[in-house]
Amino acid sequence: MNFRRTLLPLVTGLLAILLVAPAPGYAQGTGGGENGRPYRIFAVVWRGETEVEAGFRDYLNQRGIPYELTVRSLELDRANAPPIVEEIRRTKPDLIYTWGTGATLSIVGSTDTDTPEKFIRDIPTIFVLVAYPQVANIIKSYESTGRMVSGVSFLAPLDVQLNVIRAYRPFRKLAAIYDKTARNSRINIEQLQEAVPKSGMEFLPVPVPLNEDGKPDPDTLPDLIRQVKSEGADVLYIGPDAFFTRHGVTYTRTAIEAGLPVFASTQVTLKSSHSMFGLVSNYHTLGKLAGLQAEKILVDGINPRNLPIAQLSRFKFWVNIDVVKALGVYPPMNMISIADFKDSGLQ
Repeated sequence: MNFRRTLLPLVTGLLAILLVAPAPGYAQGTGGGENGRPYRIFAVVWRGETEVEAGFRDYLNQRGIPYELTVRSLELDRANAPPIVEEIRRTKPDLIYTWGTGATLSIVGSTDTDTPEKFIRDIPTIFVLVAYPQVANIIKSYESTGRMVSGVSFLAPLDVQLNVIRAYRPFRKLAAIYDKTARNSRINIEQLQEAVPKSGMEFLPVPVPLNEDGKPDPDTLPDLIRQVKSEGADVLYIGPDAFFTRHGVTYTRTAIEAGLPVFASTQVTLKSSHSMFGLVSNYHTLGKLAGLQAEKILVDGINPRNLPIAQLSRFKFWVNIDVVKALGVYPPMNMISIADFKDSGLQ
């Protein structure tokens, strides 16, 4: 199968937005909230604001939608959620915006929670940066969420990611070192176990050992990289894993020293580490797509349960050229013209 012909639409240019058709609404909007006031949006983020929120604001501003945005951060800890939930109940915003699986589950809970009273269930909500919303029981399906929640899908399809890895070079064994305490990471590993062999590679999953506090120990990463190298791995994979957002620099530097290229599936990891390459969505464009979802709910009056999850049709093939040079693992000619070359700041 010709890579350029089959994958070029997915990795060139800017990310394209797939518009979803209007569905029956629950309340028709006008040009603002109740009594003509600005729409009140309450955002709950995982670790401070990101480029996603900048894109979200840009879309609403460009569309001339009046709004007031309140932002609260969980600071990487779901234990900080209860007072935020109470603030949302007290202020009764028109829309809730959540960033990431942890924040979303902390605010709206899962579809099958035994304690629905602990969460917000009656205010329209949109999520961003949730890797596996259906598997995590945040929604019933991508077409009809089954609750007052909709959102934006951000990961490139796993089979396409693996096709890109194999098109770059015929790697034989892909290793994924992961945080087994994180639900997203466990889901990702389960999907990789099924998908990687179909792509023609062997798969080696290795969980990060836990420290005395029951958290993954970053000090074990160098030994784990040497371990997978000794077991024949020739490429490493980082999925949507917050652990590697925090420790990606150490991890990828050690990987480079071991001669192992790293593929990353998210923009935040590529930007904050020395991963060599990845197929990712642009955060600013994701934010704009979330703004479109917000417009459909607030202005067009569409009930989130009837609003399909918005999905991107194109992704960016990101290559950190300084890492490529350090490893001597250059992309083939047919991928150079579609690559977005960056510099990770590797010294």
